[in-house]
Amino acid sequence: MTPSAPRDADAPRGVSIADPDARVRSELKRRTREILERERPGADPEAIERERTVVRECRHLLRLLSTRARSEGELRSKLTERAVPAALAQEVMDRLERADLLDDAAFAAEWVRQRRQLRGLGDEALRRELRDKHVAEAHIDAALAAGEDSEEQRCRELVRSRLDTQDRRRLRRERDGAHRRRLARRLDALLTRKGYPGDMAVHVISGELRRAADRS
Repeated sequence: MTPSAPRDADAPRGVSIADPDARVRSELKRRTREILERERPGADPEAIERERTVVRECRHLLRLLSTRARSEGELRSKLTERAVPAALAQEVMDRLERADLLDDAAFAAEWVRQRRQLRGLGDEALRRELRDKHVAEAHIDAALAAGEDSEEQRCRELVRSRLDTQDRRRLRRERDGAHRRRLARRLDALLTRKGYPGDMAVHVISGELRRAADRS
């Protein structure tokens, strides 16, 4: 009768040291059981609260972005107003950037296009607005340089839009220049509010009033 192979005292019953594959399987099973049965430490409460805060602030900024485009500086200011700690605020902004939701160059370009079209603003007024929104000067310069019309041409179009048929008729009839002076003051105040340079405003107003008074 052939003697059976000796059994390792630490091996499970029925597993012999002469069966190395069985020993490997047994060891893997034992380690797996240890891992599965090991008591798991509870989740870090601080990490959980941090993640909740970041997600909450991300959602808040997304709601703001759903109403209109905003610059990175505007969004950071909103987090500051909400007293979000600097490290958490940076994590929020990093997540928005990874989601391609931050683009100050595109924001500045669209802001300039719309404000020129809807309000007829001059470059200086637009520059002030974008600076207030913490947009970098390079992005502002690029946005202001865009467009086919020059600032002077936009200024002329604005002045012409404010001269109605009655104004033109009175300019052609008057002899003392009183209405012309009133119009010049009104238009100068308008162009100042819109952010056009003073020397450009004087030049454009003078030329457009002469043109409007021309009887030919």
